[in-house]
Amino acid sequence: MNIRILALTSLAIAGALVASRPSTAQEGPEMEAMRANCGGDYLRLCAGMKPGGPEVKACFKRNRQNLSPGCSGAIAAYERSRSGSSSEADD
Repeated sequence: MNIRILALTSLAIAGALVASRPSTAQEGPEMEAMRANCGGDYLRLCAGMKPGGPEVKACFKRNRQNLSPGCSGAIAAYERSRSGSSSEADD
């Protein structure tokens, strides 16, 4: 049961991190890495916030220095992958 909740939470976090992106067709290994690595960080740092909402994205930005190495690395890889395809790389 807890693994299912963590998996759903990870999906919600990933959605929040890319909420401003209009297309899901561009999802790739970087998005999968965020899903796999950021669920625990959500539960530890942002659990009181609505999953999938912009508040979670803001929470992750505010707490960037407190993220686990895996989550921080996954977000950085995602941002690098997006920087060539959008002028909104810092979102």
